[in-house]
Amino acid sequence: MTDVLVVGAGPVGLLLAGELAGAGVGATVVDRLTEPMTESRASQLSTRSAELLAERGLRDLLAEAVPEPRSHFAGLGFDLSGVDSPLAGNWKVAQHRTEAALTRWALDRGARLLRGHQLVGLTQHDDHVLARFAGRDPLRAEYLVGADGQDSAVRGLAGFDYDLVPATRELLRADVTGITVPDRRFERLPGGLAVAATRGGVTRVMVHAHDRGVTGGRPDFAEVARTWARVTGEDISGGTPLWVDAFDNARGHARRYRRGRVFLAGDAAHRHLPIGGQALNTGLADAVSLGRALGPGGSLDGYHDERHPAGAEVLRWVAAQEDLLLGGPEVEPVRSVLAELVALPQVQTHLATRFSGVRSSA
Repeated sequence: MTDVLVVGAGPVGLLLAGELAGAGVGATVVDRLTEPMTESRASQLSTRSAELLAERGLRDLLAEAVPEPRSHFAGLGFDLSGVDSPLAGNWKVAQHRTEAALTRWALDRGARLLRGHQLVGLTQHDDHVLARFAGRDPLRAEYLVGADGQDSAVRGLAGFDYDLVPATRELLRADVTGITVPDRRFERLPGGLAVAATRGGVTRVMVHAHDRGVTGGRPDFAEVARTWARVTGEDISGGTPLWVDAFDNARGHARRYRRGRVFLAGDAAHRHLPIGGQALNTGLADAVSLGRALGPGGSLDGYHDERHPAGAEVLRWVAAQEDLLLGGPEVEPVRSVLAELVALPQVQTHLATRFSGVRSSA
């Protein structure tokens, strides 16, 4: 029997496992995938997340990244240069690189990683949790953590109450080679929204079309290219896609982050539009907090008390940006007034502190 069984080998689950193992707590991570993920996916680390990784000896992960000195609220830019940290800025690191570094770090600290384990059931007992897997032997642990994403199996199997606001908008994104398009930072166009950034020969495109409904399925690259052409007038169909997916603006929040011996962290606990890397960075903060709670002398209920309000705040801030970023011409008057406010030094300082996780020196 392990002390803590972590379901999900993404950045949140791996960071948590390493935190626990380093504190002398037995930690086993299980993941349904048989091989590590190779996609870039969540790639933006905030200043505070960069600090957390550097404090844990993972500064090399940041070595190839160039921090961006600006962030945005609903596409309206603000400066991060006044953030009081040597790691000020937003750090672009592909998720597969973050996961690879965290895997090595967690294993070096004594955690275990078991791949090819798809959770199909769990039962709570007085002194342990029994987890069952498809085609695998069951595992027992004193505590179990669901860090298995927005469609969390742990959340459903453990019976967590979960408030969900259904999606009304959908965005498509892809990493593509062999295309040349201008960089776009949240460019609002008559037909929708377009974002493009090229690094190392790979272009990340993201597009929202006002006339596209929520399909709920994973698109192919042809659909991304058609939507991009409809919104921007540009043809990217000749490119080579490395990764394609869709995401939406559904919002969900677990009412409690703990239910007996089972806990939720990251997207399993809170779901929202992934604007500005807030999903990843909020999840990493969850992992550090839960590592303290499950560590020696930790307060189990203290985790919910600390992180549930933080998750609620992120959901509120993301919801405030959705219409301003994705809405049509009707939101322009509000955007124009907000742009004037965002330009004020006091507002820039407030936003920089909020989005970096570190107090601004301005």
